[in-house]
Amino acid sequence: MSSSRWLIWRYYAFRVTNSAGFYVPVAIIFLEDRGYGLGFIGLVYAVFSFAMVAAEIPTGYLGDWLGRRGSLVLGSAFRAGTLAAYPFVDSKLAYVALHVTWAMGWAFRSGTIDAWLYEVLQARYDESEYARIEGRGSTALLVTSAATAIAGGVLYSVGPSLPFLANAGLAALGIPILFTLPAVEAAADDGDGDAAADVFTVREAVEMLRLQAARPAVRWLVVYAALFQGLFSVTRTFEQPALDAVGLPVAGLGVLYAAFKLVSAGAATTVGWFEDRLGTRGVFALLVPAYGLAYASVALAPVLVVPLLFFNRSVSIVTRPVRNQYLNDRLGDVGRATVLSGASMVLSLASGTANLLGGRVVELFGPVEFLPWVGVGVAAAGGLLWLATSPVRSGAETPRVDDRGATGTD
Repeated sequence: MSSSRWLIWRYYAFRVTNSAGFYVPVAIIFLEDRGYGLGFIGLVYAVFSFAMVAAEIPTGYLGDWLGRRGSLVLGSAFRAGTLAAYPFVDSKLAYVALHVTWAMGWAFRSGTIDAWLYEVLQARYDESEYARIEGRGSTALLVTSAATAIAGGVLYSVGPSLPFLANAGLAALGIPILFTLPAVEAAADDGDGDAAADVFTVREAVEMLRLQAARPAVRWLVVYAALFQGLFSVTRTFEQPALDAVGLPVAGLGVLYAAFKLVSAGAATTVGWFEDRLGTRGVFALLVPAYGLAYASVALAPVLVVPLLFFNRSVSIVTRPVRNQYLNDRLGDVGRATVLSGASMVLSLASGTANLLGGRVVELFGPVEFLPWVGVGVAAAGGLLWLATSPVRSGAETPRVDDRGATGTD
């Protein structure tokens, strides 16, 4: 038990190196200060999301075939390299290319890190603790991000490149930590020398995605989550211009972002509480009224955009591990990272579409004025989807597809 706990603490240490706190509070301002408009900013963030879509299947496949740890190492290396180069490029094409590379780094980790944690818990601890441990990992990440956000604001005033370089160094620290973690493989020898027969091929990866997409219990949950992911993403992308529009000085962004992280860290500690008391169905059912009311409030008083941004982050932090627990419980070990990456692919597509369209809408209507309309619209669409499809279904009602495509009953 003590060795398992020490392993979990090393997992938390790796999560900390994934902090984006140094650069996030100044990322949009950095591009605006270089003369780029909100339309272009929406474009490069959309490129990032679409590049993740293109990268999800091959990176998820590599996570299954090559092993989780190797995939995570590549992801950390891509991320560190991109951040180190970010302050020094000076053209639109270069920033588009960097966001493609950045997306590859994210794709190597999305799905893979969730699959790694779930399978380690299966082997050494208790997989039913996934949501709780993942939530605590998010807490550690967010507390680190709060401290680095304040530092990032200070560093930006000293030199605009410093927040990006500091974050590149933090990302690079994750690589040696990863080599202290067990290399969980998707396919293991069963003792009869038949491990080679369990290798997950590209064709099987695509077939696994098709089979899982055919399951209503998986398909509609992902579609429902993607709807709110698009709203979350477009709000995050244009929150700095919105804060500027309501009078927040640039110097206060680091402190506000630190507060964002601390509140989100507190929200992360409630994941187990919400899951225990409301269940997956209750958590996701509340998204419709909660988002509708929160975004509508901005139409009454623009300054309410500040609590809206706190709300937006907190809800995302709570729902992510609950969503992944739900999906993990319905997947077999072989192909787990591929299917989770496929879900991330859909979420990335939703984010990219929202940012691509949102950049133009924000330029036309303003970074605060567009929020009530988009928020209430998405909440209404989510309510209709909930009534029409019942996206969250109990295990007893859900058909299971095993590692090789055979169907059964959960």
